[in-house]
Amino acid sequence: CRRQAFGKLLIDHEGVGFMLAENEIDLKQAELMIDWCAGVLDTGALGVVESSMTKVSVSEALMRVADRCVQVMGGSGVTGDTIVEQVFREIRAFRIYDGPTEVHKWSLAKALKRRVARVAETAR
Repeated sequence: CRRQAFGKLLIDHEGVGFMLAENEIDLKQAELMIDWCAGVLDTGALGVVESSMTKVSVSEALMRVADRCVQVMGGSGVTGDTIVEQVFREIRAFRIYDGPTEVHKWSLAKALKRRVARVAETAR
């Protein structure tokens, strides 16, 4: 909202505005996923499925947000001149702190398979 390029604010360039809008959407969805998962955990439930879903969704959303920020910042987005480079670097590590995304997806697939098997069993 303060930087300019080609005679107008960056946010007034349609493509940049779209990226910033997508960041807002991703951040709100991440917030809602975290609140939902925390609510499940607050009940005393293990929340294994909810936790895996949230970890995958939030980590991927944050990576998209960080990547768009680098894109909007241009060359300065990958230098130490702004916090954007640090955020981008740290988000990448964040995606593997509690197991890589693929491990959480594998866990979710196993849970889905068990649910489908239970439904099929009760239908007999």
